[in-house]
Amino acid sequence: MKKIYLYILLLIFIANKSFACQLLNVPIGSNVSSAISTFEFIDSYNEDVYGDEFSAKYEDYAQDYCEGSSLENSDLEVIVYNSKIAGINLVNSHNNSKNEIYEFVKNFISDPGSETKSNSWIGYKNLSIGELLIFYGKTKIANETVEYLEITNTEMLDFTIGERVMNATG
Repeated sequence: MKKIYLYILLLIFIANKSFACQLLNVPIGSNVSSAISTFEFIDSYNEDVYGDEFSAKYEDYAQDYCEGSSLENSDLEVIVYNSKIAGINLVNSHNNSKNEIYEFVKNFISDPGSETKSNSWIGYKNLSIGELLIFYGKTKIANETVEYLEITNTEMLDFTIGERVMNATG
C-alpha cells in the first residue's frame, strides 16, 4: 500500500512540473490527431505512406514546446508509428551548450545524478516509471558529445529505433 501511495505522489509531482512543458503532456501511444494540438509540425503524417513497416520521425526546436527550460540548442523529435505517438526525444549535439538536456531532465523529470553532469561522462541513466521508458544519456559520435533524452513505452519501443525510422518532412 505504501508503494502505491508513493507512486501516486511521484506521478502528481511530475505532472505538476510538466504543465509548462507541453512536450511532456502528450502521452506515448496517443493518437496523432490528438497530439497535433501540441505538435503542429506532425500534421502532415499520412499512415498510408508509412504503413506498418515504418515510423516517421519529425523534428522541431525543443524550446518552442517547453517554457522555462534551457533547451535553446536542442531538437525535439516526435516519432509516429501507425498513427500513434511512439516516442518523444530531445537531442543536443552542440558541444558549446553542454548539459542543456541534463538541466531539463533534472528540473522536469528526475535528477539523473551529479556524475552525469560531468563533461567526460558517457552512458545512460534509466529514469523509467512503470511502463513509461525514460532514458537520459550522453554518447560520443566522432569527436562530438551528443546529449539525449528518450521517452517511449514498452509497447512502442521497437518502433522508435533502427532502420525502420524514417525522417519525415513537415
